[in-house]
Amino acid sequence: MAPQKFPAFLEDAFNNGYSKTDSDGDIFKFATTDIGKLNIKDGKIIACDPICLYFEDPFEADFPIGEYPVELAIASINDDDQRIGFARIKFSDAKPVKWDFALTDGQDPADLDGDEYFGYGVDSGTGAFMDTSGYAEYEQLYKDEEAFADLKDQIEQNYKDTRSWLLWQGAEGNAALFSSGYGDGMFASYIGYDEKARICRLVTDFGLLEW
Repeated sequence: MAPQKFPAFLEDAFNNGYSKTDSDGDIFKFATTDIGKLNIKDGKIIACDPICLYFEDPFEADFPIGEYPVELAIASINDDDQRIGFARIKFSDAKPVKWDFALTDGQDPADLDGDEYFGYGVDSGTGAFMDTSGYAEYEQLYKDEEAFADLKDQIEQNYKDTRSWLLWQGAEGNAALFSSGYGDGMFASYIGYDEKARICRLVTDFGLLEW
């Protein structure tokens, strides 16, 4: 696999007012929403479909411990439709100077051909970030039919213009849930590093913009 050139919009989409026109002439104008802070207790983060949960693996990277803001880059498309184009955890104000794939155990970019990429599958139109301790607590809620139905109602309370989100708070951990672009698919995540090689971003791309 040839070296990957990562697009500037992994960062630029979170700059309010950023705009991009695709090859079909559709105009995407972005604005950023901060939905709260994710509690990262063990440095291992999972990105997944939180409504169709299934044996999720964390990324291999060790992320900073602490509470960090989760931000959504929301695209207004032709001033007619709104979609969440990107979701990220912002670990610092430092700007990323390098990007790399966010990979789980056993994934190797050298195994990919052409337009292939690693990502997580979405079947519910919803993505999420959570650390492994938060996942353990969330998984218990997922198995409780009544509690899980209540959680889905909470998500819908935030519904607006084809998107919704929820910062779910458990007894100790939490999870950030959000609509995934146009809906279902396979979505890749990327890690941004600052000039001192420290992790400053984790971004999931929901496929609105063309690479």
